[in-house]
Amino acid sequence: MSTAEPMTARAAHYTALLEAIDHQGTTKLHPGEREQLLEAADALLFGEAENRRALRSAEELIESLEMSERWSAESCDQLREHLYGCDDVAGTS
Repeated sequence: MSTAEPMTARAAHYTALLEAIDHQGTTKLHPGEREQLLEAADALLFGEAENRRALRSAEELIESLEMSERWSAESCDQLREHLYGCDDVAGTS
């Protein structure tokens, strides 16, 4: 596997996260919530120092969306999958 392949896979998760957010629209996600999810995805994708804090914050938001039934459990699972997919699982960041 080339060094570009992991980043390509992570970028694909980032794009899928954006699509999932945009698919739900502003009726299901407030602008600040959208920003919070994207901040976490950015931090994970680029290996920023605050990525764990941002991830915890995003996880709490997703849990809130699911518990309040603003988003379905399936949609929340997709958000989690794509958010986690932005992370550098190889530990090279």
